Amino acid sequence: MKLNADIIYHELKKNYRTEMSGPKTERLKLPRPEFYMEEDNAFLSDHLYLATADHLPRRPVIQDHAVLVCIGEHINLKNYRNRLCLIIIKNKADFFRVYQYLQKVFDYYETWEKQLYNDLFNDAGIARMLEDSAHIFSRPVTLLDKSFRLVAGNEGPEKTFSGKNSLTPQAIDTFLSSYDLMTEKKGAIKIDFADHKVLCVNLFNRNNEYEGCLYIEPGSDSFAGEEQLAEFLAAMLEQTIVRNPTVINDEQATLKKVMQTLVEEMPLSHAQRWVLNASNRKNTYICVEMEYRQSQSPLPASYICDSFEEVFAASYAFANERAITGFIDVGPLMDPKLKDYKVNLNRSLNDFIGRMRLNVGISNEFDDLFDIRIHYMQARSALENGMIMSPSGHLFYFASYALTEMIINSLGGLPAEAYFPSGLKGIFEHDRTSGVSYLETLKVFLEENQSYTAAAQKLYIHRSTLIDRISRIERELKIDLSDPDQRLQLEILLKAIDIEEILRMQ
Repeated sequence: MKLNADIIYHELKKNYRTEMSGPKTERLKLPRPEFYMEEDNAFLSDHLYLATADHLPRRPVIQDHAVLVCIGEHINLKNYRNRLCLIIIKNKADFFRVYQYLQKVFDYYETWEKQLYNDLFNDAGIARMLEDSAHIFSRPVTLLDKSFRLVAGNEGPEKTFSGKNSLTPQAIDTFLSSYDLMTEKKGAIKIDFADHKVLCVNLFNRNNEYEGCLYIEPGSDSFAGEEQLAEFLAAMLEQTIVRNPTVINDEQATLKKVMQTLVEEMPLSHAQRWVLNASNRKNTYICVEMEYRQSQSPLPASYICDSFEEVFAASYAFANERAITGFIDVGPLMDPKLKDYKVNLNRSLNDFIGRMRLNVGISNEFDDLFDIRIHYMQARSALENGMIMSPSGHLFYFASYALTEMIINSLGGLPAEAYFPSGLKGIFEHDRTSGVSYLETLKVFLEENQSYTAAAQKLYIHRSTLIDRISRIERELKIDLSDPDQRLQLEILLKAIDIEEILRMQ
């Protein structure tokens, strides 16, 4: 395993009085130390050299990121300072003992590296990897999932963890104060809590999606260079997650489970509430409600859910007692030229529900996850009304059936006849015995926004004839069509009559 100058300096300080100066890189690039050979005046990039001060050349050739451990001090060192990373052992020390000590330092970290790889290839699990890393950091090292719940490791002090399951609300608030930036950041992060700093490294899956956080408590033995060791450990943990994604995903706290809980109107756990808060208003979704076209289907719901999540990026699907509910992030479907997603959505949904033999209702889009239940009911309503009003179709948007749903709900369970004005039955009676339909005349007149000219053209009658008919209809119904409230009530009734007629024909 390769190290960096900070780690070398930290380990040397344990046995020697040392001083470090000059430019250095944080990357783990240094191999085991080399003896400086007097006949060579070159110090190569990313090499670690060991020398005594009185054997150094006066005019060295120094490349970037070279590191020199020097025993003793000498006037020649002025040619080295600020040109390479110089670690001076100031007290008297035996050259070969220092060399052997540095070899043991590399042995120590390489043993750790080998153990982690052994854990990885033998699927020993995250808990074992953290256990095998405890001696590197000498303080609690834990892994949190995306809902701030403890996956494995030590609990740490009571002020940070509540029991053994999750961060305290105060600690979570600190995370959430910069959460948007934190979950996208690669590399080590030091986060300020009330009276201490913690070292964190975010973990990502193979799709570059945030999976959790390696969390290392502060300690008196913290040192520069441990950030890179934490990043190395995090990289090994990420490989474990890639091999087995279930090792970190807590089914009870994932966003998918939160969505299902909200749809079913069940109470959220404390951890689920934090997932909801952390994920809210990050993406724009639509809800889709899917049902089999026949009562019996050879395709199991679990297969349809898995296929749905494969077809639509960042989507979630789960079966409920009535159908299959899905949520689609519309962002990946957005057409930058059209600035719309519906063309791509329709294409993908039509292909999917065609293969799976499904009907589907589609809600309006939303980004507030607290409104999931409302949009689930929109999708449910679109599916139910669409299958009734347009039985030959299979793809139903709520926007197309919102008025139908409003009218059905506005009737309060009573038939439309219960809301008839006193003269409406007379209109029906007239139409049964006359070749002129007053009901059709009224509908066309209202559809044409009370334009006598437009309505007369559509009915193929003279404008004065239409004026006479509308006057008779108003007298018969005892209403004034110029009154917006009376006109709205009549339009709702006429739509309700049409809906009831369609239902009777089913």
